[in-house]
Amino acid sequence: MLPCLSGLADKDLAAVGAAAVRKRFRKNEVIFGESDRAEHFFIVASGSIKLYKTSAEGRELLIRVMQRGDYFCCAPAFGGGGYSVNAVPLEDSTLVMIPAESFKEIISSGLSGIGLKVIIGMCARIRTLSNLVEDITFKDVEQRVMLTLLRLADEKSAEDNRVGLGVTHHDIASMTGTVREVVSRTMSRLKKEEIVLESGPKGFVVDKKTLTDFLSRKTSSGKPL
Repeated sequence: MLPCLSGLADKDLAAVGAAAVRKRFRKNEVIFGESDRAEHFFIVASGSIKLYKTSAEGRELLIRVMQRGDYFCCAPAFGGGGYSVNAVPLEDSTLVMIPAESFKEIISSGLSGIGLKVIIGMCARIRTLSNLVEDITFKDVEQRVMLTLLRLADEKSAEDNRVGLGVTHHDIASMTGTVREVVSRTMSRLKKEEIVLESGPKGFVVDKKTLTDFLSRKTSSGKPL
């Protein structure tokens, strides 16, 4: 038995066994790509699997190498959406694959409504942390500041275009892995573009549409602000 399944009750093992399939992958064969629809939860039966992220320019960030008994893609399989990494075998490997819907049913059957909500929330947090790692690794400071402003504005009000944020430059620096002086320079430029409005001691207003358009132009051109 795989170590990660050793704590399951017999009925849970039977449910996993009924839903799971084993599949052999050759070295360097693509298991799934980043943003592919999350259709399975995986357990490594043999071999080793590289999980990594790539930038638009082809730069690679190794997240982890999974070994026998390790499992991966719990968050995307349970929370829905796409995979947040790429996966390829470093050698010929065998995976136990459980369909995402079956995986959710197995997990949900042993949880209360509150427990289910907690796990869904944790999956969303894992995805947020994964995106943060990608931003810090692959994006420049200006892009990180803009993406953070957009995320904060959407979290506060998904419907409104102009949203007031009560955060300081120091707070934004902490969120984006930089220093306050760099954030202040970036914010000054965003004010000139009329993206940041009504700035004051207690916060500022962000125009989400103007910010989205400006971020799109910057990303496509690859040029600094």
